[in-house]
Amino acid sequence: MTVDVGLATLVLACVTVVLAFFTHRHVEQTQRLASEMQKDRRRQFLENALEKAYSPLFEDFRRALIDTTRPHTASGFTFTIEEIRNIRRIVERYGHYDPALFNKIRVTIIDRSGKLEWQVAEMDGLYEKIMHEYQRLSAELGTLVSIA
Repeated sequence: MTVDVGLATLVLACVTVVLAFFTHRHVEQTQRLASEMQKDRRRQFLENALEKAYSPLFEDFRRALIDTTRPHTASGFTFTIEEIRNIRRIVERYGHYDPALFNKIRVTIIDRSGKLEWQVAEMDGLYEKIMHEYQRLSAELGTLVSIA
């Protein structure tokens, strides 16, 4: 039995092309999957950060600033004891989301035990920083969800 070398070379070349094609497709699918997994992880992080940290903080600060049923000092924040406890819990549990901001909250509010009222100047822009981060994360989440 004799083997035609030209035919064998042609068959080998065709098999190589087919394998290269399927390998390329597999690599593309793997890259797409990795990209989708990365987006999903980021989406989950954003949802957790908003749901567990920034939304509750934003609401506590907003209520402390504008709730008309509380006795307020002139242009200041008045927190309830429960809100201070909630802020402490959030800072202790989720401080890794933004260490600089959460440490500033801890120093400004939590470390001053017994105090429930702050002037706006004492807050050093904490409410605005929380609001800005909340809006930034919400916008990023909206972008990721609309892409998917």
